[in-house]
Amino acid sequence: MVIGEAPGRVETEQKRPFVGRAGSYFVGILTDVLERKRESIYITNVVKIWPRIQTPRGRTRPPTKREEEFFLPLLREEIGIVRPRVIIAVGRTAFNALVPGKEFSPGVWVEGHGGYSIMPVYHPAYILRRQRSMKELEDGLVRAIEEVRRRLDHAAKGC
Repeated sequence: MVIGEAPGRVETEQKRPFVGRAGSYFVGILTDVLERKRESIYITNVVKIWPRIQTPRGRTRPPTKREEEFFLPLLREEIGIVRPRVIIAVGRTAFNALVPGKEFSPGVWVEGHGGYSIMPVYHPAYILRRQRSMKELEDGLVRAIEEVRRRLDHAAKGC
């Protein structure tokens, strides 16, 4: 299961998470490393609506705590239905929704309260904005997803 922050303009228009520039970049890496099709991975967001600033074209803003808290019961319900072994928390907002108060350390496993493991990763928009350190950040993202793959492969073998 993959959990992100909130949909953006493109996601809102297409009614599908992680299809904008940053989302497509992330999903490309995710599916390559996991060697799975996108359709086999449940992808959602903490906040289910586009948090936007009212301008003629609309600009994305960070979701408010109130918005996050409003959608948290729905996210918990999704997790209960999907029953993932592993959750990739894309960005600090997603991570904090799952384990409030824990330190966000991309690439470091955290055990969730529902019997699942959480792998926090930097948000792809953050990576794409950091041109000087993009290669290093992308390599870290790939390593984190490789860890997810190892854990899933291990679980599939019944270990």
